[in-house]
Amino acid sequence: MKRIRIVALCLVAVFAVGGITASSALAAKQPHFGRCLKKAVAGGAGFTGATCTTPVGTGAKYEWTSTIVKNGFNSKIKAETTATLETVGGTKITCTEEEGPGKVVSSTEVGKVEPKFNNCASSGLKCKSAGAVEGEIKTAPLGGVIGIEKITLVEGKEVESKNKVAGELHAEGGGNIAEFACGGLSVVTKGSVLHNMKSNAMYLTATEKFVASKGEQKPDKFAGGTLDEHTLESNTNGGPFEEAGQTITAIVTNEEKLEISTVN
Repeated sequence: MKRIRIVALCLVAVFAVGGITASSALAAKQPHFGRCLKKAVAGGAGFTGATCTTPVGTGAKYEWTSTIVKNGFNSKIKAETTATLETVGGTKITCTEEEGPGKVVSSTEVGKVEPKFNNCASSGLKCKSAGAVEGEIKTAPLGGVIGIEKITLVEGKEVESKNKVAGELHAEGGGNIAEFACGGLSVVTKGSVLHNMKSNAMYLTATEKFVASKGEQKPDKFAGGTLDEHTLESNTNGGPFEEAGQTITAIVTNEEKLEISTVN
């Protein structure tokens, strides 16, 4: 029986896990979604700049709000790039198309992320989900929470505004991320995956990347977590589950400008 260790197909959306939290060992402040807005009239407490990272007690020009009016976003693979799904053993699946919607469902979570990959193949064999057209793979609805991936220290002191944020994605229902076949090989993928995200700046569009090397995802844990805290696993034809990783670059477009803050 041929075994293929395959990477899970996850939306490269800028965001990450419902039901799974950032490491309990994490000492840094929980990052969250919101907006940095210019005050109609400057004054009082708030922030000096449009990123809402430098607080002041008086004369503020900007203020932070966790209220999000339009919470939808869409992810689409960067033009002329390829999504590569690779196992530690070197088996690859490539997809040249990806797109799907999602929503910010709370100040720290996203959900209803529904990526669809097209023109997918492995070793010349076209892949497809049940009921899909040839070359098309659909994942289960995904959700996730954002957290601090790396705490930045300067002279031994944490600098909150420079902490690195990551988002985690997993199947919202707690089941498998994807089930599909490449030729006569059936594949099941499960688990969770992290990717770094833009923070402390308002943006409408961002380039988001999932990075892996030889099947090992980078990063694979939140700050204070354990190695392989968030990993993808896959099996073939009912065989044992094995570790896998994903590389993809996508353009994520929000319905309105949002910010992930590590300060507020």
